[in-house]
Amino acid sequence: MAAASPVTTTEHHATETFQDQVPCVGPGEITITYNEVDHMTENASGFHATFTQTGTFSAVLDQGGTSSGRFTNWGNFNTDTTGQQANGTFIFSLTVKSGVGAGTHFNETAHFTGPVDADGNPIFSLAKVAFDRANCH
Repeated sequence: MAAASPVTTTEHHATETFQDQVPCVGPGEITITYNEVDHMTENASGFHATFTQTGTFSAVLDQGGTSSGRFTNWGNFNTDTTGQQANGTFIFSLTVKSGVGAGTHFNETAHFTGPVDADGNPIFSLAKVAFDRANCH
């Protein structure tokens, strides 16, 4: 059996700006500032990756006004060397602290178990388990 070859990367105070939806609030230009840790391990049995990203966001909403708050994004992916036995779970949570939608909480959990294609993308038609649940509260 080949030895594991783990790789861990971190980002501190990274910033990105993009156009997207503030969940439960609306579309806008969003700026996030975050810390992130990514960990990947590959060995003779397969591949494992996990990441955690947490930080703050501010948004200038398309309909007018602003929103800001905190978010956390976590994910994990595992596959065997054939790609026939794979699974991934992703969890995202966001709280609007001020502005439009203040007090709003959003949570999403998605999971896939089944085979993946050569690029590592899930083959949903062959999934054993697949779901994506989102909730505004």
